[in-house]
Amino acid sequence: MQSNHLAPINGPERSVPIDDAQALPASPAAAPLGVRLRMWLFGAVSALPNLIFLAVVILFWQFISKVWLPRIDPQMSVLMPAPTTIAVTAAGMIASGELFYHMIASLKREVFAFLFAATAIPLGIAMGWWRQVYSQVNPIMEILRPIPPLAWIPLSILWFGLGDEQNEFIIFLGMFFPILVNTIVGVKNIDPNLVRAARSLGAPEHKVLIRIVLKGALPQIITGVRIGLGVGWMALVAAELVGASSGLGFLINDARSMLRTDTITVGMLTIGLIGLLIDTAIRVLSRRLLPWSLALGK
Repeated sequence: MQSNHLAPINGPERSVPIDDAQALPASPAAAPLGVRLRMWLFGAVSALPNLIFLAVVILFWQFISKVWLPRIDPQMSVLMPAPTTIAVTAAGMIASGELFYHMIASLKREVFAFLFAATAIPLGIAMGWWRQVYSQVNPIMEILRPIPPLAWIPLSILWFGLGDEQNEFIIFLGMFFPILVNTIVGVKNIDPNLVRAARSLGAPEHKVLIRIVLKGALPQIITGVRIGLGVGWMALVAAELVGASSGLGFLINDARSMLRTDTITVGMLTIGLIGLLIDTAIRVLSRRLLPWSLALGK
């Protein structure tokens, strides 16, 4: 007769029925909705102490804008809007759709530029793997890499005019070199013993590149993507300040001409929040795709 219980761990009182053990969720994502909701609420409550300093900064900002500056000069409060004023302005821009319009325009340029900047990954693998490719391309890269993306704005306007192409070119320059450099470093840091072992077992060159080199360099490549997206996002705003008719950079510059400091601040905070969300999304995706990488597990 078969038993319907597992073997006891530390005595009969610790035994777990097979049916109950199979019913346990394998991961938090597989837990029931109520359990996941409680876990999320517990995580949110436990994170509240980390927001104390932020709350103090906001309260101090509110005091400076509403109490201290008006006593010095009533017009000074216009130059430094209070958090409550910014919140009201943000709510109005969200309700009207203006904020989403400019935000989507900026994100679209970022995505298109990244599609072209991703060519740095195969180029970086080639430069890190084949010495001849590195010797030929590296001098060009070392000349162009120190040039700031913003220095290309006058020339890019002459090449592409004012529009999306010019903005995307500036973003591309901001993304390309961080991805390229990190890819080269990731390939060069591959353990040579892994390559020798694969070749001694008869692995062809293309399988060595895909299964050893690419997978081994992937954590460093993702680090380069994180840095590149951040630099590209900053370059995007600078490009939109000069040559765009939409986007968060254009929103900030347009509000400056009308002395709408509350709108300027809303645009700046939106840029920061989107940058934070992009970086967080990449880190979460990295931990799921590369759980074995300690560098991406933090």
